[in-house]
Amino acid sequence: MEVKGLLKELMEFPGGEQILKCIQCGTCTGSCPMAYVMDYGPRRLFALAKGGSIRKALMANTYWICASCYFCTVRCPRGIRITDIMYALKRLAVKNGIFPSGEKTPHLYLAFKDTVERYGRLSEAKMMQKFALKDPFGSVKKGALGLKLLMKGRMELKVEPLRNLEAFKRVIDKAKELERAS
Repeated sequence: MEVKGLLKELMEFPGGEQILKCIQCGTCTGSCPMAYVMDYGPRRLFALAKGGSIRKALMANTYWICASCYFCTVRCPRGIRITDIMYALKRLAVKNGIFPSGEKTPHLYLAFKDTVERYGRLSEAKMMQKFALKDPFGSVKKGALGLKLLMKGRMELKVEPLRNLEAFKRVIDKAKELERAS
């Protein structure tokens, strides 16, 4: 089987190559507690990707909704680490800027990633500030919850970066360099 384009890229991410082992039995979708809200269950998503419609697969909400419960992975008769494929699909989507329309989760994912890369740790307040730029109306609706968390001391406005932030950033830069090289 000759593999081209986005499918080839997917297979270069850790776990992505396992998509070719899928025999389309449907155990993963039947096991998934989130399948009812997914555009396609894992079985159909993998069929799309393997069948040459990987762009259509990346436009689905499936891998963003995956709860990473690993129930599909545990039950797969082929021993495929399905959750790893879901993570590989996320990384491929982010790399290529292909997101399902109307899905807010990719923007939250990017806000989380950018915040951790900038400070070396998570700051919920900084992450939500970044996310609010992509979803201002949704953020206004959630403002009351943010205030409650702040008042109860469950969220801090000031972020304290890692002590050796430069070393952390060098590790991140090296990881990105290795990713580009592969």
